[in-house]
Amino acid sequence: MDKILNIIKQSFISFSGEILVKILGFFFKLYLVHNLLDSTLSLGIFALGIALIDFISPFTSLGFGAVSSKYLPSWDVKKQVKKKNNFISTVFFIVSLISLCFSLIIYFFKHNLFIYFSFIYKNSNQVIQSEFLFLLPIFIILMILKHQTSILNQILIGLKEVKKTVIYFNFIGFPLKFLLLIILLNIGLDFKGYLYSEIITLFFILISFIFIIKNILNENYNFKISFDWVEKKVLIYAFTFFILGFLSKLTGFLDKWLILKFMSVNDVGIYYVTFTFINFLPIILKSINRIFAPIISEIWEQKNIQEIQTLYQFFTKWTVILSFPIIFFVILFNEKLLLLFGSGFVSGKYVLIILTFAHLISIMFGSVRTILQMTDKHINLLGIEFLRTGIVVLSMILFIPIYQMEGAALSLGVGIILNNVINYIILYKHLKLVPYKKDFWKIGVSIILTTFILYFTFNVLNNFVHLSNWFWMILFIFLSFIVTILLARYICFSQMDKRVLLKILNK
Repeated sequence: MDKILNIIKQSFISFSGEILVKILGFFFKLYLVHNLLDSTLSLGIFALGIALIDFISPFTSLGFGAVSSKYLPSWDVKKQVKKKNNFISTVFFIVSLISLCFSLIIYFFKHNLFIYFSFIYKNSNQVIQSEFLFLLPIFIILMILKHQTSILNQILIGLKEVKKTVIYFNFIGFPLKFLLLIILLNIGLDFKGYLYSEIITLFFILISFIFIIKNILNENYNFKISFDWVEKKVLIYAFTFFILGFLSKLTGFLDKWLILKFMSVNDVGIYYVTFTFINFLPIILKSINRIFAPIISEIWEQKNIQEIQTLYQFFTKWTVILSFPIIFFVILFNEKLLLLFGSGFVSGKYVLIILTFAHLISIMFGSVRTILQMTDKHINLLGIEFLRTGIVVLSMILFIPIYQMEGAALSLGVGIILNNVINYIILYKHLKLVPYKKDFWKIGVSIILTTFILYFTFNVLNNFVHLSNWFWMILFIFLSFIVTILLARYICFSQMDKRVLLKILNK
């Protein structure tokens, strides 16, 4: 019970930060759309630049981010302080050095990149190519800062300091970026102002994270490059997640660039905006997983499988129930949400619907990937990811020329569903864990009943008020959460669920 409440407490902090970023991110993009000279073009170029940065990130982190979540808690349990400290220093140095090397390679060979651009992407005109390459040095600086900040964020999660990452990254960093954006756009920097706001914010977060880690480790910490933490199992784990990261980023890179090849950079911008809403869907699951990972690692060291089972079932149920209002809201208001960015973005509505259903199925499996990752089944994850990537890449090559953006969404959706199904099969064979108790049908009844009530309420309210209005849309999603939790309370909550809910409400 105490462990569950502790995870909920930390997950709520993580969720609060994530929801703040997602909401501000929405307004951030909305502000951009209405203030950039050519919003779909600019967002398309930005999406391509970020896709390039993300594609390179596995080569700079080399899987050490995953090692942080897995082995820092383990070294804490074993009181291996020196090993932990040396790992943090060495990994940060390695990531910084490799990021710099990649930056120099990209910069000095940028003309070759230009030729590649010209040869591959016939649909992109010379002006777009030139603009992208002109902005390349800014993207390079952004890449270095992004990769350094990312590894420190992973290290802090491994140190179980999620609260501090949320405060600086979410509650301070993102509002700062928004404020800088408004100032820089108003002095006439246009799209460059967008990039500069990203760079300044990341630099601030990077410096903050360095001081936070120094304070956490206190007098025990000295910056020292040492490889005493290197073990065969650690290197295998890092290499596994390097490959996993590469395969994951490959599909995130390929979809945008294939849309550019067969459509236009404006369509890339529209596709990018749909993810403003898609990224809301797994927010509950991601918030839990950030806390879940190091805790599962500790429990696994103690070989307490039953505790993992209890936590898995409890949080899967809560994840499904709490995610449902968000999913229902996005499906119901998909067109109206995109229309907020302008009529030109409505063409992305089917992308939104396809990926919403894919994420719904993913959420139903709960933290299956995180548990596999923390229980020494990472090699299995590698095989699954190769299969997923192969199917997704082949699907994109086949579907994007025919179905365009919807083809990209369909390919990603198939990959998401396939990944979760196979992950669960392996988890069950490995640990005999199941995400639900025998009365899981009660969750289904609760959600079906909630859907009918909310849809009926929507149709009734729509006759009296304009639910496309901001105020009523926000009110409706709050109503959705209340109805969902109340029905779950009476239909599918166990006694433990009710006690937890009561404690949360009391606090």
